Amino acid sequence: MALAPEPYLSACLEVLRHAIIQARFIAAERSERLSDLLDAVHNIPDLIQRWEQCDVRLLESFLEAFDDKWQGELRDTYVAALHK
Repeated sequence: MALAPEPYLSACLEVLRHAIIQARFIAAERSERLSDLLDAVHNIPDLIQRWEQCDVRLLESFLEAFDDKWQGELRDTYVAALHK
């Protein structure tokens, strides 16, 4: 299986880092938000390992759905990391 190529690998890892940091602060808040956050990113490690099968638009839609509901920055983080 192929590992995601750059800049996708770095962007996905940056999103994971950002999400984990958010999760630490969210933990004391409503569990629905934490659940939504983890749901938005839980497939990323698997996608990194099977990038040739990844639907990038679907990945971005998961990030954007969280952002829209919770005023997050996951998709923006992903897109910004792609263009570093």
